[in-house]
Amino acid sequence: MSVLRIVLVVAVWLIIGILPATLSAAENVRIPEGCKSIVYSTNPQYPPYGWSVGEDRFDGAGIELLKMVLPPAISLKPVVYPWKRTLFLAEQGSIDLLVSLRVTPERSEYLTFTSHRAFPNPIVAFVRKDRKFAYKSWQDLKKHPGGISVGDTFGGGFDEYRRAELTIAEALTMLENFQKLDSGRIDYFVTSRYVGEAHLTQHPPAHEIIALSPAITNLDVHFGFSKRSVCAPLVQYVSRKLAELDSKGISGKLLKKHLKRYKETSRKNQ
Repeated sequence: MSVLRIVLVVAVWLIIGILPATLSAAENVRIPEGCKSIVYSTNPQYPPYGWSVGEDRFDGAGIELLKMVLPPAISLKPVVYPWKRTLFLAEQGSIDLLVSLRVTPERSEYLTFTSHRAFPNPIVAFVRKDRKFAYKSWQDLKKHPGGISVGDTFGGGFDEYRRAELTIAEALTMLENFQKLDSGRIDYFVTSRYVGEAHLTQHPPAHEIIALSPAITNLDVHFGFSKRSVCAPLVQYVSRKLAELDSKGISGKLLKKHLKRYKETSRKNQ
């Protein structure tokens, strides 16, 4: 075969998409048998990552990102429940996929997490600006009473450290913890930086509240498929898509976009 004919054949292959190198990740994905739709959920009070809108849908950065990383042939069905019940239903297999949550040993028993993160999720200590104290490490929290929300875990060894070394009380909600901080009943409140900032916009305190630096932990949030879901084999494909979007800065941009949206909406409703 002449060089000219070889060039022409290769050109035709490229045009019609026969060469494997031209196939996109979406074209390469194999949809698991029986996986026609995905029932998903997230923490209904976790802006800007996600929050419930009414009783049957979600909004937020995680929801937009989810739609970008799943094969278009698969439909999505959101279900809204309290977070503790959501985790239980995912463990039972009634929910296929959870959006934007930290990886923990307990959750890993029933969820298969994406190998690549969905978003960064720095955990910080919020304090009243007029009662700010010197802080460089966890040890600097020892002399101060703190607060966390019931059920929160932070990873990176902080959970073990706080149980052994710190005086921290639990409250049922983020609102209650910020109220305690605002009134001076605790000196700091540990939670997600972005979630805390969103909450403070919706519930302005009497005193200015700021986040201490450095972060307590810098663990990321991932997507997690229920191990009982027929769609769980999609986790590798979703991980590749997350890595691709993250390398382009898309995930970070979505987080900033929805934090801004949530703050603007909260201010309008005040």
